[in-house]
Amino acid sequence: MKFIGKFIVLILIVSCSNKENTLEQYANYPVKFAKQKINYPNNDFSIFIPKNWEWKVENYENENIILGIDASSKPDKDGFIDIISLQKIKSFGENKDLKSEFEYSLNLIDNNWQNRKIIESGFTEILNQKSYFLHTKSDTDKYGEAEIISFIVDSGIEGVFYYLTVSASQTTDLNKNMSILVQSLKTFEKLNN
Repeated sequence: MKFIGKFIVLILIVSCSNKENTLEQYANYPVKFAKQKINYPNNDFSIFIPKNWEWKVENYENENIILGIDASSKPDKDGFIDIISLQKIKSFGENKDLKSEFEYSLNLIDNNWQNRKIIESGFTEILNQKSYFLHTKSDTDKYGEAEIISFIVDSGIEGVFYYLTVSASQTTDLNKNMSILVQSLKTFEKLNN
């Protein structure tokens, strides 16, 4: 009888380990971490990121990208890093509203842009404001490949949106790392609107 009980537990563990986590699961995964607050230099937005992460203001050569920052972790034991990227953009698809911008981005991924597959997507208020999200991962399922969650948030200016993107490597620490990243994005605050 003990064998059957152990066998059932093993099956449950294996079946759960192959299932992808949802945004909601990452947002509710219990993890504490030290934070540092950063403000974009012109006070466009602020966010808390993990303490001791490196970050920098990016200068883009694309006229649609108005401003942005990238923050990254130190490499883990296998050399993988996690990334937070915040950009304020003029719609590449010339969309005027949030839902149209989301549908445009979803269509790009549906057409296998950058070999990504969609885990889930849709409307959310997880950032304490209306937004849409795209949760994707590499379609290779290779250890260390990136799992990405992007939020599209209205900037308050027609046709201009914030893209808040986190990327974590699919390693044994994926749940903890992605939870830290999502919790960081939940602190995003528009300041100049």
